Amino acid sequence: MRDHAVVIVGGGPAGLMLAGELALAGIDVAIVERRPSQDLPGARAGGLHARTIEVFDQRGIADRFISQGQIAQVAKFGSTGLDISDFPTRHPYGLGLWQNTMKRTLAGWVAELAVTMYRGREVIGFAQHSAGVDVRLSGRRKLGAEFVVGCDGGRSLIRKAAGIGFPGWDPTTSSLIAEVEMAEEPEWGVHQDAFGVHAFGRLEYEIVDGEIVYADTGPVGVMVTEEHVGSGSEPTLRELSAALTAVCGTDFRAHSPTWISRFTDMARQASAYRAGRVLLAGDAAHVHAPDGGQGLNLGVQDAVNLGWKLALVVKEAAPESLLDTYHAERHPVAARVLRNTWETDISADSARQSQPGSGPHDAGTYRT
Repeated sequence: MRDHAVVIVGGGPAGLMLAGELALAGIDVAIVERRPSQDLPGARAGGLHARTIEVFDQRGIADRFISQGQIAQVAKFGSTGLDISDFPTRHPYGLGLWQNTMKRTLAGWVAELAVTMYRGREVIGFAQHSAGVDVRLSGRRKLGAEFVVGCDGGRSLIRKAAGIGFPGWDPTTSSLIAEVEMAEEPEWGVHQDAFGVHAFGRLEYEIVDGEIVYADTGPVGVMVTEEHVGSGSEPTLRELSAALTAVCGTDFRAHSPTWISRFTDMARQASAYRAGRVLLAGDAAHVHAPDGGQGLNLGVQDAVNLGWKLALVVKEAAPESLLDTYHAERHPVAARVLRNTWETDISADSARQSQPGSGPHDAGTYRT
């Protein structure tokens, strides 16, 4: 029994964008999201690239994002700034916009469309057959669909259950990123030392003549490189304080964290973006170091590439083989991003080049 033509697992940026694309094409689409609401604690990371803004412009929603962000020339390779102001586009710039605001705005657009949302439900498995996919949800609920798209992040259950490999490179460094209150003021901006790259900045800011001007008060966004690769568990305030003290000699009396997270320079990519009636997009298809804020933008653009193709196949206006062009076109793009983030890290910290097992040229770190 078919409940929807397409079920998207995961309501992050990639899943939301894909749902919007399919709904605009008249496809019966649903999102299954384990979180009960769209709200995320804290601002998280943020930033939109020119191409993503162009995509939003094509859908008539770019102004919703631009009106809430800070326009700036933000493109960089390592520490080298790249000015794209003379690019032939309506949007030759980046946009500083916190991730929670971006997701809330994207979700608002999707809410205006014919998209069914199953919140607070977790996918626990699925079974493919010749006519579609049966998706099992928590609470003994099932959904039938012609296609399922996994937009459920780097630990994607959909990717694992589909038997799609996720080869890549293990982490060599890790960093903590957090939103906290600080009783003592750090030196704002991005800093680099023997440990790695660190950054401090208030969440409230303006860009004036190309320079960031922070508010006088308010929560502080922190990024600090750890001395050793951290564990996979949720980081604590104690770990953040220890990392700050190791790097700066003080933790600036950090307290009252809104959220703390850990990221690494691990790089992995799905060996295939399609397995029969199951497809992958966003972090479910590729993970990498967050240099340049490329992951979110990459996932949105995955969705735009896949959306129209999947819509034509569902409408039987194109053969299923059209879906194979999604992998053919988007897999090389993500592969370049994975390479770029590694090389950006190396550019920012040339010492990493001399460490064994430090990058994609060293087969010893490759894992399948």
